[in-house]
Amino acid sequence: MSSSRPQLISLLEALSISREDLALDDFDDVTVDWAIQSGLGPLLYRAVRRNAQSPASSNWTSLKAADLTARIVIGEHFQAVREIADACRSSLPPLTLLKGISISEQCYPEAHLRLMRDIDLLVAKESLSTVTSALQQLGYRQLPSSAMRYEKHHHLEPFFHQEKQVWVEVHHALFSAARRAGNASIFSRENLAAQLRPSRFQGAEVCRLSLELQLVYLASHWAQDFTPIGGLVALADTIYLLKHAGAGFSWEWILKAVSRSMPATYLYLLLSYLLRYDLVNIAPGIMRELSLSQRSFGRLGLKTIHRMIDDYLVKATGFGPMLSERSVGIIWKTLMLPAPTLPKLALIPINLSLPQDRRIQ
Repeated sequence: MSSSRPQLISLLEALSISREDLALDDFDDVTVDWAIQSGLGPLLYRAVRRNAQSPASSNWTSLKAADLTARIVIGEHFQAVREIADACRSSLPPLTLLKGISISEQCYPEAHLRLMRDIDLLVAKESLSTVTSALQQLGYRQLPSSAMRYEKHHHLEPFFHQEKQVWVEVHHALFSAARRAGNASIFSRENLAAQLRPSRFQGAEVCRLSLELQLVYLASHWAQDFTPIGGLVALADTIYLLKHAGAGFSWEWILKAVSRSMPATYLYLLLSYLLRYDLVNIAPGIMRELSLSQRSFGRLGLKTIHRMIDDYLVKATGFGPMLSERSVGIIWKTLMLPAPTLPKLALIPINLSLPQDRRIQ
């Protein structure tokens, strides 16, 4: 693993200080391609668009195309949300927006800058049949897949609209009970109900998670699995969420809600990485308390996983036969275990040799 500073850290710095005059030629072709592939193409276009030399770069056209495509895609997704909200309005309480469809409009300077693969909605379990009926009437269909069973999942089998090319996931919980985060009290039904906030989306009545719960949710969703494609998006989400949060943001609530739980580990990892490059501003006392509240990372473990983020999420270092994406994912999950680092390092060769259902996790 290389220790050089990833080029895309300059892009994340630009987001944190709202800079739009970076030199596009400071990013090599591989980095620009990776930014587009991983979902940061529109953000990179915004960050270089005020530099007079940028249009002369060989990468200008592809970045501009990524920005235009994102504008078209977000328009389709926004229209879809309005239609779904209208179809459900007379029979259900306002739908709760999750992930990209919520944070793009709420926290980003322009919604299309936050790419998304689907629309994530949260409803009460007893309302699933009503939402399913509304989606079917709007032309959405569930495409059966033998690869995954949804009986014990935290969302229904995804819905797809062929003409709109829009996917919708209808959640009845934030995580599956089989995941470590799923058993954390911060994501319980009672706490979730208390953290819903009435809001509006393009004129439609909706709900959103409180910003505090959104932060813990996105950190947990990001950290529980190693995801190269799209893994950078959570870093941008966090930067913009914290810029948007303002003085009323309650770190005290977060620290109490995640205390001694896996979400504390996930949040500590995400924030400590961003602080490594001064991309967010968080009081040292908050990070000290988070560090004491999590049980997965000492100095060695944190340094190791930060290097993995540098190499495989930010730089897009290629995988090979000796260290494949699968093996890096196993190392990631092993390092996330709530245990001292050295015993976990000894577990890595064992986990690499075992089938998934027998790994220590």
